Amino acid sequence: MYHIARDQHGCRFLQQRLDDGKREVDFIFAGVARHAVELMVNPFGNYLMQKLLAVCDDEQRMAIVLTLTKDPFVLVRISLNVHGTRAVQKLIESLRTREEIQLVVEALRPGFLELIKDPNGNHVVQRCLQSFDANDNKPIFEAAAVHCLDIGMQCHGCCVLQRCIARSGGEQREKLVAAIASNGFELAQDAYGNYVVQYVIDLKVPTANASLTKQFQGRYIHLSMQKFSSNVVEKCLKVFKEADKATIILELLAVPHFEQLLQHPFANYVIYSAIQNSKGSLHSALTNAIRPHVELLRTSPYCKRIYSRALLKK
Repeated sequence: MYHIARDQHGCRFLQQRLDDGKREVDFIFAGVARHAVELMVNPFGNYLMQKLLAVCDDEQRMAIVLTLTKDPFVLVRISLNVHGTRAVQKLIESLRTREEIQLVVEALRPGFLELIKDPNGNHVVQRCLQSFDANDNKPIFEAAAVHCLDIGMQCHGCCVLQRCIARSGGEQREKLVAAIASNGFELAQDAYGNYVVQYVIDLKVPTANASLTKQFQGRYIHLSMQKFSSNVVEKCLKVFKEADKATIILELLAVPHFEQLLQHPFANYVIYSAIQNSKGSLHSALTNAIRPHVELLRTSPYCKRIYSRALLKK
């Protein structure tokens, strides 16, 4: 049975037999269950295991779970495999009892960091977040908070980190958001981390945004002149409280050569956002600082957006 399951045509035949009723399910289960680890990473066998997980009874499913979780690193290894990741995701979807869920989560726990950063493994973690409740996912949230800087600066990790925030609640969410915010300056300058910081800013958690404000203050020029962190400064100008927006704009206006910001390939976007998100005396101060450079705005490729503002044309 095991050798048939590893063959393309044999695997397809066994999958069809699983539709023929309980007797066939029991027969195939008896022949392949003890080989679950090998079959889940097999190019053909993984499809049979996925189908078997969908049709087996509670006792059979628990037997498979116990086989896969005897050694925790086995389930992690399967999850990192291009074929195994699909089978483990199907396993996660099929779990019904708290005992099964806890066995699987505990087996995955030692490899959370590696899984989150892996192109195959991250889908397993995301399936856990999607399928289990916040209490069952608590070990994932704890690992994400501890390693948020490392995770947030990685292409797969930044997506998982945002999903963790969305799926967590209460104290777990507070800890996770606080951990990310405390690393905000480093994350803001990263190609992937800046998205995580923007996500946190949009949550409008007072303590988190206060932490970010404290880190950013006095560094807004530095952040505005970098490709990734300039997006974060723009987000700050859209979301922060008026007093914090004023701090940003006053920092921009205090630059000795303001025209350099207008011509800068990234900072010019920040200036544009400042115009859009300011009012009263601050808005007037901005436009007054820009007007002496109107000829520059007409000709510089990075200034045309600013010049196009109707207020400045007048």
